[in-house]
Amino acid sequence: MGVAAQGAAPEGPGLLSVEGRGRPLPQPLASLILAMDGALAALAEEGGGRDDLHALRNHLSDLCVLTEETPPIRRAVDRLAAAGDRLGEAALAVRGHERRWRSPRLGKARRALASLQRVLAGARPSRIAVRLDRDW
Repeated sequence: MGVAAQGAAPEGPGLLSVEGRGRPLPQPLASLILAMDGALAALAEEGGGRDDLHALRNHLSDLCVLTEETPPIRRAVDRLAAAGDRLGEAALAVRGHERRWRSPRLGKARRALASLQRVLAGARPSRIAVRLDRDW
């Protein structure tokens, strides 16, 4: 399922390869993908909560600043944000039978993250990222 689900190590200097494609992800995007996966995992744990949900949203905001907006990227970001929200609902629900919702919702969120990762393989840096001279 790619970096998001398997936590693969960088293949080259600062690059992660996208599953099924030969294009590597630039370091800033690869770092954000790994950070988002960590936020999803923390959110799905017993102590997961609002802070983890905010961390996921912050990482998504950073990603949107760094990449040029395209319809596929916007859809992938929206899918991951919605999946993260659903996972957050399960994590913030009263503990008990609602805990059984976490595993399937974490799976869906990770699939949304893998989809975003695949879409980012063809992403170009935003004007802000270029102006800030971010490593791309």
